[in-house]
Amino acid sequence: MVKLIVLFRAGKRKPDYEERYNNFLMSLERLPGIRKKVVNNVYSGPNGLVPFREVIEVFFDDRTALEHALISAPGIQAGEALVAFAGPDAVTLFAETMEEGFDSDSVG
Repeated sequence: MVKLIVLFRAGKRKPDYEERYNNFLMSLERLPGIRKKVVNNVYSGPNGLVPFREVIEVFFDDRTALEHALISAPGIQAGEALVAFAGPDAVTLFAETMEEGFDSDSVG
């Protein structure tokens, strides 16, 4: 699998940020080929202060599916919405994923 990751920098927000952020999240659900969306609200880190407030992960089967989603009409609309409300406060990454699950009894 691959995923699109969007990191939102911590800092001051415009008054309409929450509404535009939520609209962006909903627009991601219209991407063709989407398999899963994860919204992470960052509350802290080892040293307290963190550079990012939210981390969004959108999963696809492979690079081709991700690329198709990004150039689709919903992908272009989501990208334009992201730039319009977050601009340089958003960092976008593409990553290949490897996941493993563990039972709580097997750790430690």
